[in-house]
Amino acid sequence: MAGEASSSRLKRPMVLDSEDEEDDEDPRSSASPNKRRQVRKSVNVDDDEDDVEDDEDDLIALAEDNQVEDEVEEGAEPETRFRPEYERGDDGYVAGSITRIKVTNFMTYDHVEFSPGPHLNMILGPNGTGKSSIAAAIAIGLGFPPKVMGRAKELRAYVKQGCDEATVEIELKGRRGKRNTVIWRKINREDEKSDWKLNGENTTRRDVLERVKGSGIQANNLCSFLPQDKVAEFAKMAPVTVLKETMRAAGDPRLSKWHELLVEKGAKSKEIDAALETHTAVRDRLQTQVDSLVPDVEHVQEREAREHEAEVLEYVVRWAEHRDLKKITTDLAKEREAAKKTLEKLQAKRRPLRDLNEYWDAKQGKADTKLRTVEERYKDGMKHVRKLNTRCEEAASKGRDVDTELGQLRLRMERKENEKASMRARIQDAQAVMNEPREEIDAELRAKGREKSDLQAKSRHKRQEIDEAGEEYEDNNRMFRDLNRELEELTQRQRVLGNVEIQKENAARDFDGSINFMLDWLVKEAHTLDAPVHKPPMISVSVPNQAYAWQVEAITTVAQRKTFICTSRSDYDRLIKLNGTMYPPRMLKNGNGRRAEGGKVALHLAYVDVTDATVNPQPPCAREILAGLGFDGYAVDFVEADPAVIAFLCSNSKLHATAVTQRSSRDINSAALLQNGIRTWVTRDDITRATQSNYGRKEFVERTEAKTNAKAFNLVVDHDAVKKTVEEIAKKKKTKLDREAPHSALKDKMDKLTEQRRAIEKEVNEVDNQMNELKMKAKRYNKAQLDMENCKDRLRRLENEPSAEVQRDKLKKEKLKFAKARLGPMEAYLAACDDVLNDCAALVSAGFGALQASANHTAVSQRFNAGDEEFERQQAVFADAQERYAQAKVQSNESWTRLTSDIGDLGRSVRNDVSERVKGDLPPSGDLRDQLQTLRAQLEMGVNISANVVTRWEKLSKELDSAKKQVEEEERDSTALKREIKKTLDQFDPALETLAKAVSAKFAAAFQRVKCTGEVRIRRVEGDFASWGIEILVSYRDEDSLAILTGSHQSGGERSLATVTYLMSLSEMSRTPFSLVDEINQGMDQRAERAVHNQLVEVTCESDAGQYFLITPKLLTGLTYHPKMKVLIINNGTHLPDSREISQRYGNLKACIKRYQQNHSVRAH
Repeated sequence: MAGEASSSRLKRPMVLDSEDEEDDEDPRSSASPNKRRQVRKSVNVDDDEDDVEDDEDDLIALAEDNQVEDEVEEGAEPETRFRPEYERGDDGYVAGSITRIKVTNFMTYDHVEFSPGPHLNMILGPNGTGKSSIAAAIAIGLGFPPKVMGRAKELRAYVKQGCDEATVEIELKGRRGKRNTVIWRKINREDEKSDWKLNGENTTRRDVLERVKGSGIQANNLCSFLPQDKVAEFAKMAPVTVLKETMRAAGDPRLSKWHELLVEKGAKSKEIDAALETHTAVRDRLQTQVDSLVPDVEHVQEREAREHEAEVLEYVVRWAEHRDLKKITTDLAKEREAAKKTLEKLQAKRRPLRDLNEYWDAKQGKADTKLRTVEERYKDGMKHVRKLNTRCEEAASKGRDVDTELGQLRLRMERKENEKASMRARIQDAQAVMNEPREEIDAELRAKGREKSDLQAKSRHKRQEIDEAGEEYEDNNRMFRDLNRELEELTQRQRVLGNVEIQKENAARDFDGSINFMLDWLVKEAHTLDAPVHKPPMISVSVPNQAYAWQVEAITTVAQRKTFICTSRSDYDRLIKLNGTMYPPRMLKNGNGRRAEGGKVALHLAYVDVTDATVNPQPPCAREILAGLGFDGYAVDFVEADPAVIAFLCSNSKLHATAVTQRSSRDINSAALLQNGIRTWVTRDDITRATQSNYGRKEFVERTEAKTNAKAFNLVVDHDAVKKTVEEIAKKKKTKLDREAPHSALKDKMDKLTEQRRAIEKEVNEVDNQMNELKMKAKRYNKAQLDMENCKDRLRRLENEPSAEVQRDKLKKEKLKFAKARLGPMEAYLAACDDVLNDCAALVSAGFGALQASANHTAVSQRFNAGDEEFERQQAVFADAQERYAQAKVQSNESWTRLTSDIGDLGRSVRNDVSERVKGDLPPSGDLRDQLQTLRAQLEMGVNISANVVTRWEKLSKELDSAKKQVEEEERDSTALKREIKKTLDQFDPALETLAKAVSAKFAAAFQRVKCTGEVRIRRVEGDFASWGIEILVSYRDEDSLAILTGSHQSGGERSLATVTYLMSLSEMSRTPFSLVDEINQGMDQRAERAVHNQLVEVTCESDAGQYFLITPKLLTGLTYHPKMKVLIINNGTHLPDSREISQRYGNLKACIKRYQQNHSVRAH
């Protein structure tokens, strides 16, 4: 296909080569961006660590990204197209298919190179020759992680034993007119790193994966690449996984994206709907609460209005009272002014005497000032005298200090002589140490240092060797631990597969949570019971001959098969009390990780008395008579169980009285059975129950039910699974045995290296001790040298100090100098004393003058103060008026301050109302007080409702508004989301239905050819798109109904047939350039294998089919072949026979075919 596909075809995704990027441009790039939308997905693959391949999510994302999200015009109808048009070259190869494979040292191959054909490639070869290695080389060589093979997860496992590296080279078909892509990979066993080349140039794994992605290759999808070890996994895939893998491999390339959008938006819609339901209930509840509070709120609001009026009126009253008080203050101010004028007239008459009093008052002030000045001068003179006296004392003190030093001079000289003697002794001791013979310590220290460095280098080298060996040893230990764990898991798996009772118990646990609860309870508490409690018949009953399994099961009911059987009445009474308790959620044993919810315990219990009569009850007739009637025996004869279980089934299900046979019901004489007392019998095809009427002739009425497949007693050992598990255990044990000898040798090597390192460390310690001794010697010599230098320096300073006579003369001179210095301060002191005496005389004179002025002022003041009675009376009148005015003013100011302060603290509404009321003329304050008292009386008579009601009403109203907005928003979001879901579902469901119908039609037709029945259907779960899946239903026998393909219900061959048929049904709609199946025919019978082979050849060799790889170890005769298919025979091994041997013709395929044609007279076609 060229650069662009037609509108009715799927455009194949490609990644352009470097030479294509400029030539091939998308002609739709100029389309209007507002009419389409593109969904792009970016996958980050690490360029630096391109060999870390355990993260398969990146590869899945790359594969999903490969499913091109075609641009969809808004509102366009979805196209149900899924058949790709391959871009096929002239040589027949599809772009992206494999044209050449070359490997070296890879798994079983030393070197091999071959070219597969463009259509079906059938790879043949005996077991162990390397067929599956080809599949591994394709997956590993194209950059997929090892886990896609279902084998070893480490890359080193794919390097041939005994080799250090392996290479894989794969050539992919290029687009028409472009060269092929060659991918080359080299794998290193040691560090599992890989080198990559793309068309001969070094590259990274990221670039390789991008190229593989662009080619549409999906080696990590079981629907297009099914290795040998993954065959069983396909049947075990859940329907959800089958759907996802199918959408990735075939159908409309937008299916996966649509499904992801539906899952995401469906989950989000559930969350929004749940939240909407909750929030709607909250809104309704809040509305009810708000409505119920409205009457009380109205009463509270009315009371609040009255309280508001009372509060306003209270301040209006206070305003009126302040108005009255202010008028009183104004009247008192006028009275005070009149009294003041009268007093001022009287004061004018007494002015001359007042002037004389003021004269003497001023004169007394001047005299007092003069006295204070003379007194300050006297105090300053005394301070100066004391200061001069201090200076004289300081000079005298220095002279006394010199006298003290003269007395201590003799003692200092004695201590000096003693110190000089001590220094001379220390110098002699240090000289003695330095005179000791001294070896070449420095040279020896350097030699020891070099020796120590050499030894430490050897020690580090040994440590490095030990670490390297230790890492390898630890890697081996991890490998052995992994092997032991895998062996333990495989052994446990073998034990479970081989033990039918465990399988039955697991099925019973999944079937009923109460059974699971009781089984767990018995594990913990069985020792506390009086007698054994037997497990339900669905676990404890075995039917060795499976031909009778459905017959025995048809006789019993589900309740009987679920019943726990007690042999002690006290145990029965104790266990019956467990009913009604809760059991927790649990993980299903066979549910592929699914989880079951918890619930209430509902046990089925029974008590039986185990006796010979209950275990072996009398049958209706002898077994010889029963055999003559055409029956094989009674149902109890074909059951194996404990006596208590047998007694329970005989008592409740009548196993001892129910006849069974493998003959047809047409061969049975029911009248003879009834005559012999048998009321229930089971034939090959049905079960018949006869009941006798209690009236009239008491005739028997027979009720027949058709055969139903056994579900409880049909479990048998899966020998194929057991055999495969045993082979895996043998492989693991061989691997462990092969690696134990090198592991032991590595341990011995580590022990030897450790011992060598200990010896080296011991030598290092000895050298350290020797170096420490040398350092101590060098340290003692250096200390003595330093000590001698210090002592000599100190002795030299002592000897250079002046003698005692010199120091004595110096002190005497200083004493004379201090005596002379004392004379000047003494003369100044005497002069200051004379000045103080003069100031003292002036102070006495000033004091007498001040006393005289004070006496004169006192006499005049007494005369002035002796006024007449009229002045005093008027003064008292004025004082009284002044006091009354002041009191009234204070009261008025205090009243105003309190009033304005209280009004300022009021709320705005009260303050505004008070201001409006006092602007006009107010009634008398008495009338206002009467109004206030009346209003307060009304408030006291009213019903008292808590103010919290209004607060609660306001809070609930706000919450109600918020809840309404939230509900409206969620309703809008839910509507929009459901509209988006419907739009996407209208595109997804028709495309998926078309794909499923096409696959189902091909699947059913293929199964019909092998005389079987098959169907593929979509499992839709309403409202849960994540649980949608594809179910593969099969039936291999006419009498069997369709059953879902699982990993346990069908046999290995049946699973293989269904798997390959499903893959063939997808092949015509596949978007991958090549597909691969490995040994899919294991376990098939010849009829199915031949039919599958012929259909596979027919499908894969069509002119428009892609490349296909079929790997098989064997072939039947008489198979259909096609000219377009290519047969690749593997001749690989240690000792291959010589193909030139004429008598045998080993390895010469043409010669073998020619000889076969000659012997059988047939031709291959």
